[in-house]
Amino acid sequence: MDDADLTHQERNLSCVCLLTSNELLGLFFKHFINEQIRLEVSLERSVQSRAPAPDLYLLDADSNDSTQLAQFLEQLDGEVPVALLNIAPEEAEQLVEQYPAVRGVFYAHATPEHLLEGIQVLLDGGDWLPRLLTERLLSQWRRMRQRVGNRPSLTLREREILKLAGQGLSNAEIAEQLNLSPHTIKSHIHNLLRKIGAANRAEAALLLRGRLEQPEPCRA
Repeated sequence: MDDADLTHQERNLSCVCLLTSNELLGLFFKHFINEQIRLEVSLERSVQSRAPAPDLYLLDADSNDSTQLAQFLEQLDGEVPVALLNIAPEEAEQLVEQYPAVRGVFYAHATPEHLLEGIQVLLDGGDWLPRLLTERLLSQWRRMRQRVGNRPSLTLREREILKLAGQGLSNAEIAEQLNLSPHTIKSHIHNLLRKIGAANRAEAALLLRGRLEQPEPCRA
């Protein structure tokens, strides 16, 4: 293999970005990953000033509080999957419900082998959530489906807004994308939450995964 082929191969390696303020953890993680699987690993303190975007974000909850984690997730575009590291179960459940981009969770006691297997699943497009967390989310999702089984259909506009909200966009961002006022978006979201029986955007985003994948009659 010549240098050109090697360069091309390296450029096509999956890239994982670890966001942590713990330099020792970052260096250990990078060394450990590079020894086990062929990945490009970058270390960052924030999600700002990155180029290009990686294939997977890993957010270290041990070096960031809940507010900082939420700020990180708010800044992300929602297109790249996110995994939470060293996080407590209660905090993980809250963030998974609120941000659909969070596709993986690794508690502090996760083994290196567990971490490697999970990273590979996430890079392949899957989800990696602890069993108890998955069961709780499924139970909540089933309860919501029962509540909305006989609810009126959403309008085309409401379904469009719900889909964008599920991607993590704010009311202002949705308004800009759809050329509507933020007040109009707020009114639509209030109405659609009432229709589908969700208490907030987090519940609506969770329900979104099952509801919008299936065709349903809509009012214009």
